[in-house]
Amino acid sequence: MALYDLAPSLVVCSGKLRRGLYGAYDASLETIVIERALPYDLKKCTLVHELAHWVYDDDSRPPYGRRREREARMLTARTLVDTKRYAQAECMYDGSAYNIARELGLCEEVIRDYQCLVLPQICRARTLVRTK
Repeated sequence: MALYDLAPSLVVCSGKLRRGLYGAYDASLETIVIERALPYDLKKCTLVHELAHWVYDDDSRPPYGRRREREARMLTARTLVDTKRYAQAECMYDGSAYNIARELGLCEEVIRDYQCLVLPQICRARTLVRTK
């Protein structure tokens, strides 16, 4: 319900998308469509990813900007991954993205994005704080 307060004109629905496409955001229609056949965890991750495109006011039509996609993926990982729960799961599963994703109820791709895009930033930020 908070989404409706934040973006009353945004339409979110499910439908049948072309093969390999999990979700899409159309800026001109202010609409997010999520593939109906996806399991819950993947729908959740896809919705947050498409909301990130909405936040950045992206238009999901080609050509897709590599930078914009990276930003959307990073925001998705930051939003969905709880740092403390991730750290515990990383210790339990020796960094296995698949097992961590299952433990946290997320899709593996979001965990990989967290590991590749978010964790390095956290490490750099901590290093900068220590050196000051």
